[in-house]
Amino acid sequence: MASNLPQPRLLRTPQNIQVSYELPHRIHTAKVYPTQSANGSSIILYGHENGVRVVWRGGSTFKTPAQTSTTSQKTNGVEGAVISLDSDEDESASKQFQDKVEFKDDEEELDLTRPYPEIIQTLDLHFGTDVLHLAILPTPILKAEGPSWRGIQPLKQKIVFTAACADNSLRLVTLPLIPPSPASKARPEFRVDFTSAYAGKGKWGETVVLLSGHQKPSEGVTLTVDSSISPSDATKPETKFSTSSDPYIIVASCSREVTGLLLLYRVSTKSPQPQIEPFQKVYLASPAKSITFNPSLSGQRSSHLLVTDLKGACRIYDYKQLTKSSEEGSETPAAEQGTWLLSLYVSFQSSKSDQPSHPPGAHSGYGRKTIIDAKWVSGGQAIIVLLNDGEWAIWDIEGVGPGASQGLLGRAGIKGGSMSEYSLSGYIDIGVKARHIAPSQNAGSKFAPMTPSTRKSVEPFGGRAPSDRMQGQISILELPSASSTNPVEESVVFWLGETYIIIPSLAKYWSANSRKVAMKGPANPFNSTSSSSRMIKLEGIDLQGERCSGIEQIINTQAPLGDISNLLILGEHRFTILTTQKQAKVFKTRVPSERLALGEKSTNVAGDLDVTGIDHALAAMENGRSKRGKLFE
Repeated sequence: MASNLPQPRLLRTPQNIQVSYELPHRIHTAKVYPTQSANGSSIILYGHENGVRVVWRGGSTFKTPAQTSTTSQKTNGVEGAVISLDSDEDESASKQFQDKVEFKDDEEELDLTRPYPEIIQTLDLHFGTDVLHLAILPTPILKAEGPSWRGIQPLKQKIVFTAACADNSLRLVTLPLIPPSPASKARPEFRVDFTSAYAGKGKWGETVVLLSGHQKPSEGVTLTVDSSISPSDATKPETKFSTSSDPYIIVASCSREVTGLLLLYRVSTKSPQPQIEPFQKVYLASPAKSITFNPSLSGQRSSHLLVTDLKGACRIYDYKQLTKSSEEGSETPAAEQGTWLLSLYVSFQSSKSDQPSHPPGAHSGYGRKTIIDAKWVSGGQAIIVLLNDGEWAIWDIEGVGPGASQGLLGRAGIKGGSMSEYSLSGYIDIGVKARHIAPSQNAGSKFAPMTPSTRKSVEPFGGRAPSDRMQGQISILELPSASSTNPVEESVVFWLGETYIIIPSLAKYWSANSRKVAMKGPANPFNSTSSSSRMIKLEGIDLQGERCSGIEQIINTQAPLGDISNLLILGEHRFTILTTQKQAKVFKTRVPSERLALGEKSTNVAGDLDVTGIDHALAAMENGRSKRGKLFE
């Protein structure tokens, strides 16, 4: 394990295994990188008070100095030298430290007492300010193949992310996928001047591009890649954007300046400038809460930006369909901006008890429910939204859902003049504690009795009705497919307040519940008998009294395709990696005696059973059933 991380705390419950890491700084955000390092490590990035920490988890470990060959020039086929975003090497590159990283040939077997991958290395990128939000390239782009995507091959060998900082700046960072070796982190020059290891000085092979233009901290950031376009498309005024053969990284950021500000930046992948100004500046009618680029590789959709505002609407902005706009009476030349394609509106609050509480004179949302988060799904052809009262829904933009005749894009999407028509909807039960305490409730309230004197005693979230201050998030993970012709499989996780729900396969769930769309009211999310086509509530999550600040999914490479992914849950000063007991079967098959060793907390390195373990094994064989639940208590 990396020496600068504390010993993890392991917690086993009948439902899951939790590994918690307590950290010395406050965490604001985290992302799991879609691609793995050359040694098979998963990569986690999280923003904290002074910058970003990169964590390499699992995979082959480093060779010890005694195992390292002095004549070896490459590391298992991977060069560990410093990598620059610019293909041209200058004279200073030859003077940089060349890190020859070598890994062991095989991954180590999981320890019986620690059934989880170890953290093999960490790297701190010091920015000197809080990192509030992180954004990474979409998974389909990092896996794209073909002539039109050859220009992004150098990006696939790096970690590419954008950090939104508290000093109003954005930083676009590239970093090698390979973790630095222990020898690299122990360089003598760092003991002489520790500031030489700060981000931007190139000691770790990183490049940092400063994106300026905000006067307030960014509220959300996202990025994508704009590949070269064909000459026939380049002649069209509405799509003419770039005739260069080199792709660009497009970064979008939103803030609460004025009524809401959206900035877009264009960064060359060949020769980026140290500081870049936005090429599009869009003032919004309402501040944006979150933004995300469409992950599709289609040229018609890849330029679409989903903007979620505070008034209960999701809007799609196309930065390539250019239009000229200028202020009335201004003599300055008109600036080119993109086009707003579609606005999707959520439903209104159903009763006064569901109304969010606001300061006097405030009318946020004009009675509409507050959007907690919204993401692209189904390969960028649909949008899933989570609302503050626990309702979630899907807008089928292009008719990709089961039995859909047409999508919302290109036609009027307003139903009855109030909301955009949902293709699928449901509710997350965030008021289960209230119903257990007081089962008899007024039908107008879903979460608490209507009596003011009893509401405070049973309300599961601090004695208040669901409000726009409810914290939550949607996490979308594209699952690996056995064939490129198979439809996109995605795992969806909802976090709202203290409730965590996972849909292992959105496509299967959508198909299983497609018949309920025509029925009045939302479908029951827990009604399916198939584990892959129903919602699963994750119980027993322990953050040691801290509030959750974010969730992400990690693909479990040791589990079969379609199995439930690992879940990364952020606290205020810790992060926890949760593995369901369904995945624990994978550990058991790798080490047959692990189930008993875990139950008795055996310290035998070889995994031999003690007397108690043998008794459990004999009892299990006699009863003819697994006692996994008891063994993990």
